[in-house]
Amino acid sequence: KNGNCAVREETSGTRRHQEILTESSLESLQQITRVKRSRMHFRNLVLLLLSLNTVVFCGQDYPFMDPSLPWHERVNDLVNRLTLEEMVLQMARGGAGKNGPAPPIERLGIKPYSWNTECLRGDAEAPGWATSFPQALGLAASFSSDLIYRVANATATEVRAKHNYFTSIGNYDDHTGLSCFSPVINIMRHPLWGRNQETFGEDPFLSGALSTAFVKGLQGDHPRYIKANAGCKHFDVHGGPENIPVSRFSFDAKVEERDWRMTFLPQFQACVQAGTYSIMCSYNRVNGVPACANKKLLTDILRTEWGFPGYVVSDEGALEFIMEKHKYTKNFLETAIASVSAGCNLELAFDLADNVFMKIQEAIAEGNISVQLVKERVRPLFYTRMRLGEFDPSDMNPYSTYDQSLVQSEEHRKLSLEAAIQSFVLLKNLKGILPFSIRDITGKRIAVVGPFADNTEVLFGDYSPVPDPQYISTPRQGLETLPADIHFAAGCSNPKCDQYSPTEVKTVVQSADIIVVCLGTGDGSPHTAQSWVISPFSDLSLACL
Repeated sequence: KNGNCAVREETSGTRRHQEILTESSLESLQQITRVKRSRMHFRNLVLLLLSLNTVVFCGQDYPFMDPSLPWHERVNDLVNRLTLEEMVLQMARGGAGKNGPAPPIERLGIKPYSWNTECLRGDAEAPGWATSFPQALGLAASFSSDLIYRVANATATEVRAKHNYFTSIGNYDDHTGLSCFSPVINIMRHPLWGRNQETFGEDPFLSGALSTAFVKGLQGDHPRYIKANAGCKHFDVHGGPENIPVSRFSFDAKVEERDWRMTFLPQFQACVQAGTYSIMCSYNRVNGVPACANKKLLTDILRTEWGFPGYVVSDEGALEFIMEKHKYTKNFLETAIASVSAGCNLELAFDLADNVFMKIQEAIAEGNISVQLVKERVRPLFYTRMRLGEFDPSDMNPYSTYDQSLVQSEEHRKLSLEAAIQSFVLLKNLKGILPFSIRDITGKRIAVVGPFADNTEVLFGDYSPVPDPQYISTPRQGLETLPADIHFAAGCSNPKCDQYSPTEVKTVVQSADIIVVCLGTGDGSPHTAQSWVISPFSDLSLACL
């Protein structure tokens, strides 16, 4: 194209640029073919023609970058060009910290990629502002698949818009990619589990229906490209309390086959049927075998029974814990063999560069894993990146035009408000006091008390995006817009209320006509069992909780 053509010599295991031929050098080569009396020129020509693996690419560097080819041909072309060292690094660098991003492969024009992104209810943990939607359990309380779809789709829009910006400035840090560790579809079985708030509740059918809506909304409806890819977690039989009787990092979930099939697998099967590109294996064991090294779970059920074609990523540090916490293996080498053989494609480690999957090459050298198996594990990673549009011309992908004007757009803020309204659950309404009317409250004295009444830091819960402060209002601030006499007392400074100031609260509530108490679990200890105590506010007559 434009007079330039690249000739590449491909030898066993290596590819290198042989030479760049301009129009003039091509013309010279044509002359050489006609002038066979020159022994030197003729010998050079024969050597060139006998290079059976030589391919000339004009305008398109490699077949894997050719959007006219079928996906599987492109993926196979790319993977077959990788050295063993390159494949190992692609599998070993799932994030976080030193464990990511997946490194570039400069000789093939492949850029870095960050796999570690959280999209539970907005673009969580990524640099910069993002629209915050209600917690997953609140969204589930809407019983609306349509709402979940629209929230997930709006989330993906912001994830994609911010990703486009990050890559434009060369930022491939954690939480800048398009591959989401969401949704959380574990079954809520115990009220002390700190991560109940991240789930869709206790019902497998509802969780499956809502996870289907989430996956489809997040990945979008474009016939060729996905907006962002879903990753349903944590697979499987993962729940809490996470430190009772032992840590979640070493817990053995013993489950009967019937309960497993009826309670803990259906929502994940629904997720697979919805087209998720990823599944995250969990920390715990399932009937004695760590989930991320569990062949029955990751191969027999997930891939053979359900036909899952995507990639399995470990929970953060889960592979290391197979050895360190479960004592299932003796070293990282044995752990790599067990997890890769079982069906794990990508390791997410605790800020660890010399992690478990870095032992894959040694496992191959000792004959415990084949190169072909490693290629099978790598293929879904690059297939996902292809479907995200990474190796196509940007003008083919409508999502490549997304910019930061879409982040916290008015449309998304309105959707967040709509979702919040639909998430409300009224447990009791004694004497029909709710809803208030303006006439009912005009001139009344309203006491607003509790650690959630005027503290923005505790309002959002676990895995929340950080919205621009101008779009945040507290219960106190909202009530102060009403034609009433508003009085406030926090009583304590954190959700646990471990240092309670009764005098402060009593002073405010004694002469109040209406008392609004604002309590909750917050996000202080989401990964451990929450302590349920009698609230110091329990002696108040509540108009609204």
